[in-house]
Parts: sequence; C-alpha cells; structure tokens
Amino acid sequence: MNKVVNLFKSYSNESKGFFLIISTYFIFSIMELIAKDLGQRYDPFFIVFTRYISQLSFLFLIFNKKFIQLLKTDMPKLQIGRGSLLMLTTCCMFGGLATLPFADHIAIYMIGPLLTMILAIFFLNEKVSIKQVIIIVFGLVGAIIVANPGSAIFNYYVLFPFFAALFFALFTISTKYLNQNNKSSTTLIYTAISGSFLAIPFGIYFFQVPTLFDFCLMIFMGILVTLGHFFFIKSLTYINASVASPFVNITLILAAFWGYVIYNEIPTNSTIVGSILIVISGYYLTKLKNISN
Repeated sequence: MNKVVNLFKSYSNESKGFFLIISTYFIFSIMELIAKDLGQRYDPFFIVFTRYISQLSFLFLIFNKKFIQLLKTDMPKLQIGRGSLLMLTTCCMFGGLATLPFADHIAIYMIGPLLTMILAIFFLNEKVSIKQVIIIVFGLVGAIIVANPGSAIFNYYVLFPFFAALFFALFTISTKYLNQNNKSSTTLIYTAISGSFLAIPFGIYFFQVPTLFDFCLMIFMGILVTLGHFFFIKSLTYINASVASPFVNITLILAAFWGYVIYNEIPTNSTIVGSILIVISGYYLTKLKNISN
C-alpha cells in the first residue's frame, strides 16, 4: 500500500488530477450499473433511499467525532436546498436507469453542462457569446436526436434523464455559492443528510426486504458515491475545473461499453449521432470558456 502511495506522490500534479478525475467517472459508472441492476428488482425510489442511508452511514464512520462539528455552516438553507436538488437528480437518474437503455439515458443526461451555462446567464449574470449560444443549441439538438420524439416508439421515460440534468444544473449553480465559504466535507455531509431525510417516506412506502446480496450491493453503492465525490473534489486540487470538465465525456464511452458488455444493448444510430453532437458541443463550450477567461 505504501508503495502505491509513494508512486502516486511521484507523479506530477496534472497526472494526479487526470488519474483522479478518470477514476471518478469510472466509479460513478459502476455505481450507475448497480442502480440499474437493482432497478430490475426494486422500486427506483427505494434504491434512492438505500443510496443515501448507506452514504450517510459511511460518512458518519469516516468523520466520527468531527461529524457534528462539520455541520456548522453560515448557509444552512442553501446547503439543505442543494442537497434536495441532488436528491431529485438521483430520483430521476435511477428512474431513467431502470427504464431506459444505459447509453441512451447517459447521453441525454450529458446535456447537464449545457443547461448549467443557460442557467448561469439568469442566476449568475454570466455573459454568453453568440458562438456559445450556437454550441448550446447544437448540444440540445443532440439530446433531441437521442430522445427521437418523432419516432413511433418514442419513450416518455427520456424525461427522467432530462430532468436529472436540469436538477443537477441547478445543483451546480448552488455549489458555486457554497464553495466560497464552506468546507467540502461540510457540503458532502449536508448532501447525505438532506437526501436521507427526504428519502425516508420513499423508504417506508416502497420498502422491500432485500436479499443479502442486494443489501451488500446497496451498501457498496453508497460507498462508491462517497468515494467518487471524494476523488472528484481531490482532483480539483491538482487541476482546474475547466481542465476537468471535458473528462465527463468518458461517461458516454463507459455507458456504451457497459451497456453492450452486460446488457447486450447496441446503441441506435440516433443515439450515436446525438451523443457525438453532445460531446462536441461540451468540448468546444469548454474551449470557448477557457479563451474568454
């Protein structure tokens, strides 16, 4: 273990950041796979409940005596509101994973960064150029192509990943405010507490007695969520957020890979074309933002 730590320390900050951000999205892809698998046997809202309870329990074990101390914040309402937005995101995410092909769900969810920029215009008064508006439109067109609303077999469940992306965009906007005055550990704890509290009615109403194996999967899912968030926060100590942003495109590649290997899901032409538009839009949007900065 010490050899691994020493090897990691020997790398440059940029290499460390790249390793952590790639690990983040790989971990999240495994978590989403577990959620999709559990969604075949349990109600998605019950899975949401187990995801938050297991994360909260894991965080309590990690921080132990510091847990109560880390609850101190000057913005408790915003912390709770942010946690609620992520909880809504999780509900829509798990609902979509249970009802849609893996790649289709992730492709539509990938419009999140585009929606974030749109919301930033209204909530953060950020200026957007004509080029950025055109790129945003291209990304939204890509999402429409993936959803394929004109098809005779249009699946209304595509609204799940769309609203997941919308709620996560609002979640991102609120995070920008909190990052200025709150510790990342405090924000992480409030996220788990808010989600757990709001998910209690789901846990009661949709309660099912899981098998021992599924119970272990639910616990493991909470651990992966916590580990993924930790890796993401840590990666941003080595590289800038603008450098990390394009790596979210790895999610689409992993979604297509896992969907094919595990569920034998072959992406349709509309999914491939729409995904390419979304990835290109996200990449060039980041490039333009870097130039403007």
